[in-house]
Amino acid sequence: MSQTETEQSDDAVADLSATVALTPAELPGRRLREAREARGLSLADAANALKFSPRQIAALEADDFHGLQGATFVRGFIRSYARFLKQAPEPLLAMLDAGTALPTAEVRAPEDTGAAMPQPGERRLSAWVAGAIVLVVIAASLIAWHLVSPESAPSLPRELPLAKTERPAQPAEKPVVQPPAPRIEAAPADAAGNQSVAPPAATVIPPDMRQLILTFSDKSWVEIKDSSQRVILSGEFSAGDRQVANGKPPFQLWVGRASAVRVQDGDREVDLKPHARDEVARLTVD
Repeated sequence: MSQTETEQSDDAVADLSATVALTPAELPGRRLREAREARGLSLADAANALKFSPRQIAALEADDFHGLQGATFVRGFIRSYARFLKQAPEPLLAMLDAGTALPTAEVRAPEDTGAAMPQPGERRLSAWVAGAIVLVVIAASLIAWHLVSPESAPSLPRELPLAKTERPAQPAEKPVVQPPAPRIEAAPADAAGNQSVAPPAATVIPPDMRQLILTFSDKSWVEIKDSSQRVILSGEFSAGDRQVANGKPPFQLWVGRASAVRVQDGDREVDLKPHARDEVARLTVD
């Protein structure tokens, strides 16, 4: 064999090796699709069993991870899908780690994050009571200003006339008349002697809106949509985090690692256990 033929053979082997290295069979989507088709299941069957949409199932089988919610979501998705198809998830996760770089989920904080929540038993003054207190304080300030104004002080004669007699006499000294001390009325005080101050107005939620409070005891991911299909909370959170989501019910919730998340709907706690499958809960809160 000539040197030219040897070089051409080496180039062909290199091209074949590069093609095999880039084949999609090294990602888990193809194996999951083949396992589903071998069991005679459609995309709709898998979506109903896993509580995911057919679009998400198709994206996972096509190894299109950019349309999914970050690395934690994809790994949990593959683990649940593999168990449903009676496949071992560990080799599939190893193929995922070796074959692609997963996108990072975008965490969007709600607009009212950090807002003070009313404590149980805490009393709030209504708007008209707070307005009345403000008017009383303004009236007291006007009265005090009127009492200390220089125009309200009594006027005194500048000089006292001298009596006309045959012999001049020294005018009698008159005591200096001091103006009465102004009386300033203080604002009403409470029983402890502290000055009464109007409390800040309470945060008012419109009647057609509701508030969900989520507390995390371990790392998890969450996606919540309101009645208009607008995403009001989405992202990956750590232990000790607390998130608040406001929107119009009903809400659609997707919760990964549901045992580490507590959901509070007003005074009612939402139980995630009946809606969880392989630690992924999907439910609607009316």
